[in-house]
Amino acid sequence: MHKTDKKAIVRYRDKTENIACPYGQVERIVTGGEGGIANVHVVTVSEGKKHYHNSYDEVYYILSGKGTINLAQETHSLLPGAVVIIPAGGSHSLKAAPGGKLEVIIF
Repeated sequence: MHKTDKKAIVRYRDKTENIACPYGQVERIVTGGEGGIANVHVVTVSEGKKHYHNSYDEVYYILSGKGTINLAQETHSLLPGAVVIIPAGGSHSLKAAPGGKLEVIIF
């Protein structure tokens, strides 16, 4: 048996505060550092400006909506069920289809 000082975490999305962000809403179900685990955020956005994270990779899972994601210089279509893996340091931005929203789980 492996001994660890980490504690198990159980969280519920419906008990997570919905926080406004510049282009939509974010639910921070689990935030990195809690139990040594990755972020688990649900984001509902119309647009996300170009940015990058030096210290960690990200995985996006598209729950609903249609749009595009720009990874470095390449643009890819997004539909529900798409998975996007973004390496640390990789610039990225996303945009929902006109008049729409993207709902994304970010790990």
